[in-house]
Amino acid sequence: MKVLKKAMSILLATAVVVSGTAACGTTADAAKKKKAKAKTYKVQTFFAGVQGKNACYWIAGDGTSKNKGKVYAKNVKITKGKKTKVTITIKNPTKKKITAGTVFTVDLVNILKDYKKNKIKVSGVTVKADGKKKKAKAFTGCFEPKTKPGNYRVSVFNKWGTDGDNSGKVNKAKNFAFKKNISISFTVVAK
Repeated sequence: MKVLKKAMSILLATAVVVSGTAACGTTADAAKKKKAKAKTYKVQTFFAGVQGKNACYWIAGDGTSKNKGKVYAKNVKITKGKKTKVTITIKNPTKKKITAGTVFTVDLVNILKDYKKNKIKVSGVTVKADGKKKKAKAFTGCFEPKTKPGNYRVSVFNKWGTDGDNSGKVNKAKNFAFKKNISISFTVVAK
């Protein structure tokens, strides 16, 4: 009986030490993990369309000249591994209808300086023209590696797309016709 009591006391002492070590190890491991910090990136959209006789009327662009459209951009905070919802609305500055799109893209500016392009995922792309949902398949990647190597692009239509941007071959230009406004929404995750 003494042997059994002694064995039980040793077993209990070992259990206390092991569970205490496990608890301490978990706390120490959690303390070592750094909390992911959000980083702010500029998200900028580009849109050109057909309006009357003008086959490439720029509404949203880089703002460098009159024919390159107004800058439609916003800052978004992206935290590694977390979903971030992005929505941008472009307003038609005229009363004349845009009858088709020629360029409709969104750039996540300089995000490729922090993440590899294959570690960025975009989902749930939704386009609405004058409030009505339009069919649009998005193509994503770095489509201008020489001029904009840090930018990751979401392209829903680009008549002149290159480097894997097949949006102009897949989507219909008339899907991006509107009178008042057109918007794009999507979710981005960077890992």
